[in-house]
Amino acid sequence: MEKFFKLFFSSVTALALMIPVGAVYSEETDTCSRDENWIECRAEQGDLLAIYKVARESYDKAYDQVKSTGLADFTVPLSYGRQLVDSKERNGKRLLKMVHLQLSWGNHVNRDQALQWLKEDYEQRKLDYLPVLINRLAPGQVN
Repeated sequence: MEKFFKLFFSSVTALALMIPVGAVYSEETDTCSRDENWIECRAEQGDLLAIYKVARESYDKAYDQVKSTGLADFTVPLSYGRQLVDSKERNGKRLLKMVHLQLSWGNHVNRDQALQWLKEDYEQRKLDYLPVLINRLAPGQVN
């Protein structure tokens, strides 16, 4: 029954994200044990949907912390977002933009680090919205 729910969940999620199910779950190549760490294991193996799920959970956790304390560490969601964008995963761009917005609003625990990350992503990924966000965090920082 547990196997059914995991397959069902991955199929429904894949359909919602318009990703072929075969790319999400393959019984033959899955070496991860079917326990509570299954998604994390799949993410470590490079399953893009699993990476997105773990990335989104890390973003949500950081965002919840921002709502309660005002600041959070966005290191993990940034790393996953970059990985997804570099892998051309379409939802990765959305996630990375969400992280970038949090950084530009000063919600990361280290403002200087947030500014550096925004500049790095502008230089490396040429995302057209980043100059506005960089200038929001530190006016006059983009040429």
